[in-house]
Amino acid sequence: MTRAVGAVLVISWVLLGLPEVTALDLWVQSRVPRPEWLRTASTFFGYVFGPVVASAFGVGLAVIAYRKKDARLWRGLVLFGLCWGTLLSRYLFRRVRPVDYPQWAYPSGHTVAVAAVGFTLVVLLGRGATIAVTATVLTAASRVVLERHWVTDVIGSVLGVVGVGLLAALALGLVTSGRDVVPHFRRSGPGS
Repeated sequence: MTRAVGAVLVISWVLLGLPEVTALDLWVQSRVPRPEWLRTASTFFGYVFGPVVASAFGVGLAVIAYRKKDARLWRGLVLFGLCWGTLLSRYLFRRVRPVDYPQWAYPSGHTVAVAAVGFTLVVLLGRGATIAVTATVLTAASRVVLERHWVTDVIGSVLGVVGVGLLAALALGLVTSGRDVVPHFRRSGPGS
């Protein structure tokens, strides 16, 4: 079942990235309020959550795996790398952004980075899904508010990370089924 869900998510990620811009993108773009306080908060959030936090997470996980000599943590690092690596697909999709910007839009690098960290932590720790989902949603929303991405860029980012992540976690032996990951979304609470 997990393999099938992962495959469906990966296929959805690819299909969502094919159109240059969708009607949903244009609709959301024209209706998102952008008061100055929201743009400022989104800019701050973009600095805190994104590639910097993912880089720090990757280095930290590598150091911990090396010190503990823990094969499971090394597999977790591979999982993280594969999830974050979905960002490279932007060179295949080559979608332009809503504003003039020198990098391709699909998928969103900030959203991919935060989703990759969150997914990897949930798989390795078996908890923290609520925090991971919240951080991913806030990061995705900040990219749309700042007009750096279309809404389908950030949705596709999550589809790609979770789809590739599920398939990779199965292949790496980090999970045996979706039951290893999904129940954590129900059990996660304020302290997760």
